[in-house]
Amino acid sequence: MNMTGAKLAIVLAFLCVLSWSLIPIVAKIGQHSLDVFQFLFWSNVLSFVVVLVFALLKNRKIMIAGSARQFFWCAPLGFLGCFFYYLCLYHGYEVTNGVEVLVVQYTWPILITVISLLFFSERLTMFGGAGLLLGFLSVVIVITKGDLTSIKVNSPWVLLVVFLGALCFALFSVLSKYQKIDSFTGTFFLFFWGVFFSSLTLFQWSHFSLPSEEAWLVIVLNGALINGVSYILWLTALAKADATKVAPIVFLTPILSTTWLVLFFQEPLLLSYIIAIAFSIISGVLVLRSMAPQPVKVNH
Repeated sequence: MNMTGAKLAIVLAFLCVLSWSLIPIVAKIGQHSLDVFQFLFWSNVLSFVVVLVFALLKNRKIMIAGSARQFFWCAPLGFLGCFFYYLCLYHGYEVTNGVEVLVVQYTWPILITVISLLFFSERLTMFGGAGLLLGFLSVVIVITKGDLTSIKVNSPWVLLVVFLGALCFALFSVLSKYQKIDSFTGTFFLFFWGVFFSSLTLFQWSHFSLPSEEAWLVIVLNGALINGVSYILWLTALAKADATKVAPIVFLTPILSTTWLVLFFQEPLLLSYIIAIAFSIISGVLVLRSMAPQPVKVNH
């Protein structure tokens, strides 16, 4: 049975969402025997290799497709999106409640709006304003556990680190719109810089160590599939359908992630968490709706 481009794009997007929803799981399991610097390093290495192999199989001359200027312009983007964001995220999932981390992680869509308003003179639409409000409320609900008269954060500094990571990813998303480069070449460059920066922190604050046999399975799953193949599938999906129609599917990710955290780690699922996740998802969809007149590129 033949599948239209739009339907194929939806299927590919769902596969991406399914793989991205596993990030909290692999982050928790993968750091049982590796520290956060080792886990990030090996994940970036495998992602880099997967994108390189795919490009070579497709006969894409990625090494010469981009200019030196584009290569070095990808350095700050690689730092923000492939290094620091995941460093903060993995640290959060390692040490505190995964559902709380998840809600704070998905503040990046509203932070995109804030950055665009403050630094790029974009106008605030009705949908964007509503998205900002709901996104803010989702964080407040997590911090107060639904009781607005008190603050009950288990690890406030950890959640602040995760929020900083979300801010960096939002900045990465905004700046990526101004980078004119082939998607696969750009992705290759980003992961190159991701490996570079994660290597620096590995040797500065940790040490080089081969993962154990048990850890390799999680590393391969995270580096090759979740952050490697999924990027390729996502780029393919965006090429086959309007990004504004495909992108909202991303916000199924926190629903699935919450399900896995509750099922496999028995993390408490408070009513306040459910409300916060719902607000976070609606917030992201509204922000995307406010950006609809222009091409939107969304990452996990």
